[in-house]
Amino acid sequence: MNFIRAFILIVGIGLGFYGCAGIYSVVDFEVLEPANVSFPDHVSQLLVLNRAPFSFEVFSEDNRKGMKKEHLLMLDTLISNSIFRGLKEVLLQSPIERFHNPKWLSERRADTALIEDLILTRREVNEICSIFGGDAIISMEMYTMDLDEKFYYYTDDPSSLQTHYYQVTNQIKWIIYLPDNPRPFDRYTTVDTIYFTDVEDGRYRITPNVAEMVREAFFNSGVKYGRYLVPVWTNASRTLFSGREDSLREASRMTGEGDWDQAFGIWRNLAESGDSTVIAKSFHNMAIFYELEDNLDSASILLDKALQYDSLEVIEFYREDLDVRLLNRSEVLKQVL
Repeated sequence: MNFIRAFILIVGIGLGFYGCAGIYSVVDFEVLEPANVSFPDHVSQLLVLNRAPFSFEVFSEDNRKGMKKEHLLMLDTLISNSIFRGLKEVLLQSPIERFHNPKWLSERRADTALIEDLILTRREVNEICSIFGGDAIISMEMYTMDLDEKFYYYTDDPSSLQTHYYQVTNQIKWIIYLPDNPRPFDRYTTVDTIYFTDVEDGRYRITPNVAEMVREAFFNSGVKYGRYLVPVWTNASRTLFSGREDSLREASRMTGEGDWDQAFGIWRNLAESGDSTVIAKSFHNMAIFYELEDNLDSASILLDKALQYDSLEVIEFYREDLDVRLLNRSEVLKQVL
């Protein structure tokens, strides 16, 4: 199983960072990171259940002033659909194909309103899974929302508006249930705040309307919970040494043209030079080559060799990043295969 997605972008940068000035190339790619939840192997069909209470109480006191039942219905529909749309998007992109098509249930329980510990019983979980053919229930237990508006002025004059923005804050509580288990398998709460600014430093900007703000905020929260449930592809970057030495610069040019094998040959020759810093840089670059081939063990060995010759900060930071990938590898394998 390859845990690196096949796009590599080489970006050359000339700057002074990590304590030494020079020229570097940044390699961008994607790696597969494990989920926080590891479902048992027998779990194949997910049921996504909406148990969030249909209640005015889920909105802040200011937001529910003057709200009528038809407004509650429209807002609840907007919020629920946005959450599940975000969650579904992540599940569809997951490498775990058996989770691509969950069954979406809209069952509600009025007695769940603002009572956190009123969970589904084992009998109820078994019954739902039996009726709908599921192996696990992903239950949205409740959500809350607060929409706030902030004004800041240059002076006491109301016409001297400096900044104006909307702030959408939400909280969503989730529980995972498995059949025959007397207790929930997992509990998780997302708490998110998103800002929409339409006046900044006295300048007006185009912002979404309130419905679009709410939709985006809860969609993002659905995505966030999806990334908690399943492995996801995330952006990663590595820093190649590409100067000041002529050979390193030539190898950098080759990587920019996609000729990594020839660049590797240059680094391998430089690793036999008498300059400890050049040797360290060469081993470091070769380690990145192996990581891009998804050979983390070889990359780790070469990185240790690089640190034996010079403890440059770039190399030390890479050691930390690679250690995280090594720790995650077994968990990703367990979740995906």
